[in-house]
Amino acid sequence: MGRGTGAKVSRSRRGFYEKTGVTFPVRRIQRYLKGHHLVNRKARVSTTGALYLSAVLEYIVAEVLELAGMAAKQNKKAKAKTTRINPRWIWLAIKSDDEFRKLMRGSIMPECGNLWGGTATTGTGNATTTAQTNTSLTTPKIPVKTVRTVKSTTRKTTAKGRKPAPWQSVPQPLQETMRNWAETSTLGRTLISGVQLSILKADIASVEADCYVNPTSSSVGFGGQVGSRLSSVGGAALMTATQPFMSVNIPNNGAVRTPAAGLKAQHIIHCNSPSWNTTNAIQSLEETVKNCLDVVCDNHIRTVAIPSIGSGGNQFPKQTAARTILAAISQYFKNKPRADIETEKIIFVLFDKQSVNIYRTELARLVE
Repeated sequence: MGRGTGAKVSRSRRGFYEKTGVTFPVRRIQRYLKGHHLVNRKARVSTTGALYLSAVLEYIVAEVLELAGMAAKQNKKAKAKTTRINPRWIWLAIKSDDEFRKLMRGSIMPECGNLWGGTATTGTGNATTTAQTNTSLTTPKIPVKTVRTVKSTTRKTTAKGRKPAPWQSVPQPLQETMRNWAETSTLGRTLISGVQLSILKADIASVEADCYVNPTSSSVGFGGQVGSRLSSVGGAALMTATQPFMSVNIPNNGAVRTPAAGLKAQHIIHCNSPSWNTTNAIQSLEETVKNCLDVVCDNHIRTVAIPSIGSGGNQFPKQTAARTILAAISQYFKNKPRADIETEKIIFVLFDKQSVNIYRTELARLVE
């Protein structure tokens, strides 16, 4: 029976893959899986398996494009209104993330090079993002046998009139110096407010800053890891200068400033950092950071060295603490008038490579 003029036209039914919301071609990926040499069309590749793999690939591509877009926007050399995502920014996005770098280790991208050596840097007008790999990735450790082989190769090439490569002529003491420099090198980014955020793997007592932040309890003291290090370097001069403040009660999530005698800094901010086991721990950590910044702004402090508050004895997960602290600092200066901001630089002083990698990743993902 034919359709009349008033008959309703049936809409096209949505397929199984359209309902899942996956953009990648699931059927094509399933066909590639069946044709793989390990499968060779002898084993069954389920539809759900191909769908899951398509979803994972789509998620990875979305993450890489997000990081690459951030790197492209921060490129100060791009004078055009629309910034392209070229292979360089994709390479930088992969190298700036620990998980992606491990996943793509050994890969070579066109117009970029390998993904396991060197330092990737992007300069910006208002933002600077530097991706620094681990020491084992940045400066490869050359065995003694390899050095001897290089020396013999250098003699042959120089005899023909060729100059040896720069890495062939680096002596062993200089290689050790380069490794030490790589371990203490800084990573950074500048916020929209103009405050520069830097990440440094070093001893906090050796950092040149106007103020140190010391996570403590409800009273002024030097009981934690940072406090014990500051007291050992400051010695009797620091204890004498801090003695009048020992009876001061620090409220929950509060901060108190004391003089820093015997140290490179002039001030020490003691903050009553929260514990991960308490209720509303993340909100308490945000309030602690904002109270520390209030003390910094009230005392016209320009450079601050701050550790990873809460991730030590207070048992905060390192990634959660890094994400919370960076977001709190960004929000604080974003809500503050530009004319009232005197702080120039905040240095995150960390002790281990894992914390450096976590802060570097969270700093790259920070959205203002």
